Amino acid sequence: MSRVRVLALPLVATCLLVAACGGDEDTTPTTAAVETTAAPETTGAPETTEAAPETTAAPETTAAPETTEAAPETTEAPLGSIIDVATEAGSFTTLLAAVEAAGLTETLSTGNITVLAPTDEAFAALGQPAIDALLADPAQLTAVLQGHVLPLAQDAATIGIFSSVVTAGGVSLPVTAEGDVVTIGGATVVTADIPADNGFIHVIDRVILPAPAA
Repeated sequence: MSRVRVLALPLVATCLLVAACGGDEDTTPTTAAVETTAAPETTGAPETTEAAPETTAAPETTAAPETTEAAPETTEAPLGSIIDVATEAGSFTTLLAAVEAAGLTETLSTGNITVLAPTDEAFAALGQPAIDALLADPAQLTAVLQGHVLPLAQDAATIGIFSSVVTAGGVSLPVTAEGDVVTIGGATVVTADIPADNGFIHVIDRVILPAPAA
């Protein structure tokens, strides 16, 4: 019996030693599968560190400098006197010869007047003997010419509102106006309002003669 104990003791000791060693074994399970490394985050485009340059605004248009001096007034070229304008027209040679013969050239070149100007054709209608007679009689010629001059510068529209006008010679001439047609002393105004520096010329179709003495 004691021999059995002797044999049994080493066996027990051996079992205890194995048990002790078995207790020291790492109970930690085999290393788990390597963790899957997460895909690196996609790196965004690098932020632009410098702000985009601001668009430079177009330079303001510099306003033109104000003109300090007033623009010079436009000076109209002089037209010339009634004598100058009639001479330039070229259709009043008989009238101008009569004016010169009567010594009225200076009178018709100054002052504010209106001339009722018969054309060369209107004088020709009198006949050459009548023209020669007038040129030979300065007093009569002056009276006839003054009967064609109004002592005011008046356009045809103004004349047309009156029933008569008084000439530079003191003679009253009847006036009629029908639409645009104006007659003065029985003569029709065929071209009105030719301007001159000292008045107007109204071209008429006949010579106005003084009424015969009663």
